[in-house]
Amino acid sequence: MADPIAGNVQVAPRTSSARASKSVWPERVPTRIALTWGGSNSTSLEMSMATAKKTAKPINTASPLWNGCVPTAATAVVKRIEGFFSAPYDDNGSLPGGTWTIGYGTIVDAKGKPVSPSTPPITEAAAEQLLRRDMEGAARDVKLRVKVPLLECEAAALISWTYNLGSGNLGKSTMLTRINADQKADVPSEMRKWINQEGKQLVGLLRRRWAEAAIFVGLDATSACVRAWKEIDSLDDWPSF
Repeated sequence: MADPIAGNVQVAPRTSSARASKSVWPERVPTRIALTWGGSNSTSLEMSMATAKKTAKPINTASPLWNGCVPTAATAVVKRIEGFFSAPYDDNGSLPGGTWTIGYGTIVDAKGKPVSPSTPPITEAAAEQLLRRDMEGAARDVKLRVKVPLLECEAAALISWTYNLGSGNLGKSTMLTRINADQKADVPSEMRKWINQEGKQLVGLLRRRWAEAAIFVGLDATSACVRAWKEIDSLDDWPSF
């Protein structure tokens, strides 16, 4: 299996992560995530996944069917979690494994070149254009790989997840298998698996996964983000939606 729970899987997401703006959230998480499963916390994770399944009841059954466009909720959650940075910076600071990033988690500039220390600063409007470009790419990936109809809220969550972790991880994930088998109730627990960075489980990534899972079942993006950072303080936390 390709999910991090199954073995020592190293992955490099296509684009940015659960990094957080200091002005909005209390911490940052590096952009380029190496997901691993070491086994030492397997009991805790399995218990948390069981909790995730119990709390995965749909909230917004009135959500319209997804039309293939990028839902507002998908962009809202990415902007809120990523935060805006006008100048390029190493998203992992002095730690190894960082990626030069700009705007709302962008790692490829408008000319198609990787962001580097020499990338010129950009305006917020330019950052939003880059974000739309990358979100549209993530939406195309979701549309290509998901074979069952999605509600708009479900698509928003999956687009955010794919923007963070990349199309390759979506394609080989058990989450996608469950979705295409019309077992959507398993999605929150499958999202819950993807919280490791270089062998370490991170609360910041757990918060992002919970927010995406909450959006998947119908919680609005703002409430999902606020609650994730307010109610999750440890790796054992997975609040009811």
